[in-house]
Amino acid sequence: MRKANILSLLFSLLLTLSALACQTAPSLTPAPETRVLPTAAQPIVEAEAPTPTATSKPPHYVYQPNPEMPPAFNQLLEQQALHTAQGAANELTYTFAFGDADPVGEWIYALVAPFPTVRDEVSADWLRKLWQGQPEDAVQTLLIAEEDLPALSSLLGEPGQSVRTQLGESLLETAWTTQNTWAIIPFGEIQARWKVMIIDGQSPIHKDFSAESYALKVPISVRLLEPDASFALPPELADLHLPNLDPSKITTVTLTGVTAMVRATAVGMDTRGILVPGELIAPVMREADLLHISNEVPFAEECPPHTSGNYLVFCTPESYMELLRSVGTDLVELTGDHFQDYGREGMLYTLALYDKEGWPVYGGGKDIFDAREPVKLEVNGNKLAFIGCNAKSPNFAQASETSSGAYHCDMDYMAQAVRALKEEGYLPIVTFQHEERYLWAPNASMVRDFNTVADAGAVIVSGSQSHVPHYAEFRGESFLHYGLGNLFFDQYGIAPNTDIGFLDRHVFYEGRYLGVELLPIQFLDKVQARLMTPEEKAHTLTIMFDTMRMWWKDANNQPVMPDWISIQ
Repeated sequence: MRKANILSLLFSLLLTLSALACQTAPSLTPAPETRVLPTAAQPIVEAEAPTPTATSKPPHYVYQPNPEMPPAFNQLLEQQALHTAQGAANELTYTFAFGDADPVGEWIYALVAPFPTVRDEVSADWLRKLWQGQPEDAVQTLLIAEEDLPALSSLLGEPGQSVRTQLGESLLETAWTTQNTWAIIPFGEIQARWKVMIIDGQSPIHKDFSAESYALKVPISVRLLEPDASFALPPELADLHLPNLDPSKITTVTLTGVTAMVRATAVGMDTRGILVPGELIAPVMREADLLHISNEVPFAEECPPHTSGNYLVFCTPESYMELLRSVGTDLVELTGDHFQDYGREGMLYTLALYDKEGWPVYGGGKDIFDAREPVKLEVNGNKLAFIGCNAKSPNFAQASETSSGAYHCDMDYMAQAVRALKEEGYLPIVTFQHEERYLWAPNASMVRDFNTVADAGAVIVSGSQSHVPHYAEFRGESFLHYGLGNLFFDQYGIAPNTDIGFLDRHVFYEGRYLGVELLPIQFLDKVQARLMTPEEKAHTLTIMFDTMRMWWKDANNQPVMPDWISIQ
């Protein structure tokens, strides 16, 4: 009986479950949420966070070199200690490539020609056509290093037949020995025997350079090897410094020729204004980080009124210091013939005025030890040293242990001093007051003395004495300009070419000498000069480079420059 009851109960339960299974499916509408407030007997318990898995960890970015990037760029990255692959599951590999998708830097290139090239500037359109194999003028070939082809192609497109690739170290020699041939090189490869071309007003060796509007700026971006929509720049790249040009590391030095604010120049200053001689060229002079002035004449407290005669005993009133201030003078050379025209008193008075201005002096001083001491400066990270002497008769340079004056050249001492400066890490700049010639070519004694200090390691050797310009040349890595002509002096019209001169703007970067820009000036009269027009400049440079070709010989007395080079 008890067993029958149990069977009957089980049968009834099965019938009930069967009936429930046949009902309509329940609605998907969620039931109203019922919040149960905890009581003291039911404390709130925080749910534990799930244990992170390998896929939920933040990505770990790792760097992989891109062989298409310029070697100098990859070398720069090697110094950054970027994270590389460790085999972790959450690694995302990135590299660097050309383009501006996720920019992190830029690589600046320069259009360059052999130094004795007359032309200064081209347009971006001209360059693009030359790259595409459609040259517009005599320049027919563009050289680039093989490793720079990917970068330049990303910017300019596929090159035409006018573009030739070769080893980077051979570009300079090829350009100098092959007619109508220029090159594109990275900024870091610029050296003095190249002339850097201006493109649409922009040059990477100018202080006012703007990369944003420059035709040879190649943008560099970071790129994931496997694209990821959530990609963000890795934190380690936030402070990465990638450009190959830092304008804050450029130093410019402008060297000038003869300054003698006397005779007709002084008469013009008294009647037309003290600043008139420099007012048309002052802007370009003030751009220099260091402006050199070779003032041959002492200041004197009782300097008599000037006339326009041909007298040769000179002095300058203190009021004329305003002209030197207005052009931005930074240091003064005292090797000139007339520094001692007003005796020891005039020299000491002059030295005191310069000291008051904070302008260092060299090549002359209160005694021989002072006069031959170099000026050492560090500007924008570049260590530069200036040293000079007077190579004429000792009558013009009588500084001794007991007397003031200019320093008479002792070439053994000069060579030794230059070598010592090089060992100290300075880039030596040597300026001479040397023989005066009213010709483009220097004489044998000038060439000998310039070469002596160049062989000792001077990066620049410049003549401050000449009243007409002389030609320039290279000796090894040194640039030699035998004479720059007048700056502020009244010799306009007394001989051929006394109406022209040069400002030489030299450029340094990270302890290297990059080269010089020749800025010719044209005198309007005995008082004032201006920068030359493009036509005047082309004419003057053509004469200068033609003279270089005639006189600049190699060790076998063979011409260094081909006949065609200056007409490009």
